[in-house]
Amino acid sequence: MKCNLTMIWMVCVVLGTLSGCASRAQFESVNDEYKRTRLALQGTARSLDRCEQGKKALRAQTEADRNKIVWMSQRIDSQKQAIKEKESIIALQQSFIRLFDDSKQTLQTSINEQIADQQVDTESEPPPLKVVLVNKLLFESGSAQLSEGGKRLLGGLTGLMQEGEYPTIRVHGHTDDRPLKPAAPYASNWELSVARATAVVHFLQETVGIKPERMSATGFGPSRPIASNHTEAGRRQNRRIEIIVQSPPDEHL
Repeated sequence: MKCNLTMIWMVCVVLGTLSGCASRAQFESVNDEYKRTRLALQGTARSLDRCEQGKKALRAQTEADRNKIVWMSQRIDSQKQAIKEKESIIALQQSFIRLFDDSKQTLQTSINEQIADQQVDTESEPPPLKVVLVNKLLFESGSAQLSEGGKRLLGGLTGLMQEGEYPTIRVHGHTDDRPLKPAAPYASNWELSVARATAVVHFLQETVGIKPERMSATGFGPSRPIASNHTEAGRRQNRRIEIIVQSPPDEHL
């Protein structure tokens, strides 16, 4: 009986030992799996961080590209507007040139006809020519500072004002009859017309190189309208600069 009990105890000890070994091995296996899973999760987290950083960088690049596109579109629009203004000025210059050519041709034809009829003296001087420029082409509203477009326009007319057939240049400033704004730098339209005529003369002298003794500047304010001041179209015509080129009066007459 005692022997049997001993055998039973030994079997229990062996079984307990085997059971403990099995539990430890299982624990180590689960622990190893946990470590691998944790490392995998850490790698995934790092990948997600890199993806998020790349996403932010892509968003920033996209925004920068969008801003660049907007800036380029605005620049293209600005260049288109500048081209239109230049084309308008060129067309106006060509129109003036044709007008002068036609005027000179008409005057010359008339003079030749009168000479043939012995109605004029062959030594008579050619009559003056007048260039009329609406102020919108030269100045901003209420200002006597030449705009860039106005400078280009005047620069395109210099060939007609070189000393030769018409050595005398008179610049007349005109306005409409509407009072100036209270904050305007000029007390009246008269002063504004004088300032604008003077600005044109200064530009012709300082930039174009026309001798000052050939020129004069006069302002008439609203006193010499060429259209009705009751309409915007008429007032626009009255706001003008007149450049009159002519030969000096004959001192012997």
